[in-house]
Amino acid sequence: MGACKFCGQDAGFLKTAHEACTGKLTSAITTYLRGNGAVAELDTAAKGIGANAANARDVFMPLWDGAVVKALDDGVLTAEEEDRLMSAARLFGYGQPDLDKKGQYTHVVRAAILRDVLEGKIPERVKVEGLTVNLQKTEKIAYVFQGVEYHTLRTIRSFSGVSHGLSIRVMKGVYYRPSVFKGTPVENTQVVSGGKGTLAATNKNLYFIGPLKSMRIPYAKIITFQPYSDGIGIQRDAASAKPEVFKTGDGWFAYNLITNLAAM
Repeated sequence: MGACKFCGQDAGFLKTAHEACTGKLTSAITTYLRGNGAVAELDTAAKGIGANAANARDVFMPLWDGAVVKALDDGVLTAEEEDRLMSAARLFGYGQPDLDKKGQYTHVVRAAILRDVLEGKIPERVKVEGLTVNLQKTEKIAYVFQGVEYHTLRTIRSFSGVSHGLSIRVMKGVYYRPSVFKGTPVENTQVVSGGKGTLAATNKNLYFIGPLKSMRIPYAKIITFQPYSDGIGIQRDAASAKPEVFKTGDGWFAYNLITNLAAM
C-alpha cells in the first residue's frame, strides 16, 4: 500500500495521493488564481493537507501555467493578476527556475514590463550584468534581448544578357561582341546577416552589440517600425539607410516594448 504524499495516510494500492487531498489542493489553488479569496486562505488549505513545495509541484505547476495563459489572453497583465500569480508561487516556495520551465515566468515579467512602460515608468525588473554600454545621461535600460539575429535588406546589382553570336561594328577598327560583357542591370533585394548579438532597449536608444557590428540607434532617428512574428524591423531617417531587422524570438513583445519606449 502507498501513503498519500500530502496527508501521509494510506492512499491505496499503487497510489501516491488521495483523490480528496489532490482535489482540495487543486480547488484552493484554482480559486485563488482566479481572483477569489486571500493568500492566507490558500495557505491554510495547503497546510491543512500537508502540501509543500516538494509534493505540490505536479498539482501547482499546470494550474499556474494555465493561469498565466488566461491572464495574458487580452494582452495585458494587471497588477492584481501579477500579484496573485507571484504570491501563490512564493507561498509554495517556487522561484524563476521552477516557474519558467515552459517560459511562463518570462511571459509574466515581459507583460509587467509593458505595463510599466505604458504607465510612463522605466522598468527596473531586469538585472543586467556584463553589458558594456556607455549610457547617456538619465538613460536607463528597460530590457535586454540575448542571441538576437541582426539582418539588413540590401539591393544587389547584377547584370544579365545573352550572346547573339554576332559582331557589332561600333567604329572603324573596333568591334564589340555582346558575349564579352553582360548587359542589362538587374536589382534584387537580399537579406544580409550581420551576425548574432545583444539588443538592449533603453528609454532613449536601441543598442546592438555583436562580434561583427555594434551600434547605437536613437529613437529620434527611426522613422518607421515594422512588426514581425519573431522580431522587429526599423527604417532609419537617412537617404542611404536600408531596412534593418532584429530577430528577437518574440516579435509581439519587442514591437510593443520598443515602440512605446520610443514614444515616452
